[in-house]
Amino acid sequence: MAYLPAQHLRLYRNFKAIDAANYYGIIRYFEQYEDELRALDDSEYFDCAYTYTEALYAVGAYGQAIVMLDHLIEWVIVQNITRWGGQDILARLLARKAEALTQQRQWPKAEHVWREYLKLYAFDRRAWDALRECLLRQRPPWLSRCWAICMGLFFAALTAAATELFVVRPFFYSYNEAIQALQHFFIGLALAVAIGAEGLHTYRCRQNLRTFANHICAQHKR
Repeated sequence: MAYLPAQHLRLYRNFKAIDAANYYGIIRYFEQYEDELRALDDSEYFDCAYTYTEALYAVGAYGQAIVMLDHLIEWVIVQNITRWGGQDILARLLARKAEALTQQRQWPKAEHVWREYLKLYAFDRRAWDALRECLLRQRPPWLSRCWAICMGLFFAALTAAATELFVVRPFFYSYNEAIQALQHFFIGLALAVAIGAEGLHTYRCRQNLRTFANHICAQHKR
């Protein structure tokens, strides 16, 4: 069905009449009339698509929001749109995509988007904090192995404690201090492994972040 200009205007007007906080209403309307809304002027369609994407994010439909954000990012680049609603729209879209990926715990993808964002907007402290969080959340295999060793040491300490209680004290009390020392050794070693592993992971993440920051600074000085 072909829509006349007046009907296009009515579609857009009805969409804009929906309460901005009525996210489900926005989503239903856009999905019902998506094909017709695509026939609007570029600015009007972008306004509808952007509002729809924000509504998807607000209701937790992060997967759908990411698909739309990819579409909108491509749109603003092709159409050379720099500002929308008084803000840098590319910055807004990239940050929102990274936030949606973070909500889905897709840490490597979120890290990639934050890195791309920071190449353009290096002075956003919030983005640096978000990138640090993504790096910390990505648990390398060696860290998992360290925690497995830690759990094994705690189990050994528990075994030593049970041996002290049910065997050493009743029958071999002269070895009580030795078994207690062994128990404390296992606990101390487990704590050392855990603290050391987490500390090393944090240090490596900070080094990674520092290297990236230096790389960006070097690029901006060229």
